[in-house]
Amino acid sequence: MTKEIILLATSKKYGKYCVAGIDTANGKWLRLVTNDSDAHYAIDTKELILDDGAMAQKLDIVQMELIDKAITYFQTENYIIRSKTTWRKKGIASIDDVIKLHPPNQTEYIFYDTNRRIPRDFYSTLCFNQVHSLLLIQTDKAVVQIIDGELQKRIQIQLTYKHRQYEPLPVTDFEFIDLCKNLQAGSYPMHKKGLCYVA
Repeated sequence: MTKEIILLATSKKYGKYCVAGIDTANGKWLRLVTNDSDAHYAIDTKELILDDGAMAQKLDIVQMELIDKAITYFQTENYIIRSKTTWRKKGIASIDDVIKLHPPNQTEYIFYDTNRRIPRDFYSTLCFNQVHSLLLIQTDKAVVQIIDGELQKRIQIQLTYKHRQYEPLPVTDFEFIDLCKNLQAGSYPMHKKGLCYVA
């Protein structure tokens, strides 16, 4: 099947990429995965090279070939990419384009409650259309936390959404990590409000 999506996430996953976006036809989320279980189904760098030779970036509008859905108990948005096919760049979207297709803040909570992890047996209490693992939100407040680790710094973000404060979440977006690389350990409130992708 052929899908056209607006890329909204290219984050790190086991040395490769977790890639997701929204379908331009219906505004629904798609997470792109492979059949490579050794790589935890992550996308290799070479798959992100577009037909113009550039690497796919967030907000690129990209057309690609997919094989089938790959639904798991907590990820209903997964689609397997057809390997060794070139993604075609169709344009670049704006934030307004994204909001029109997929308005933010569609859920009361970030993933059902304020905890960082959801127990597996919780999902059995949900209807299929209630299960989701990708969100687009606009937060009330966001604080970046830099923590010194034994080998490298850890970067996480604490979100306040609909007046509820959440447990800090790890940051996996490559561009965001790069922006934080020279920051010292500490907490850094984000003063500019914007959209936040949560997975």
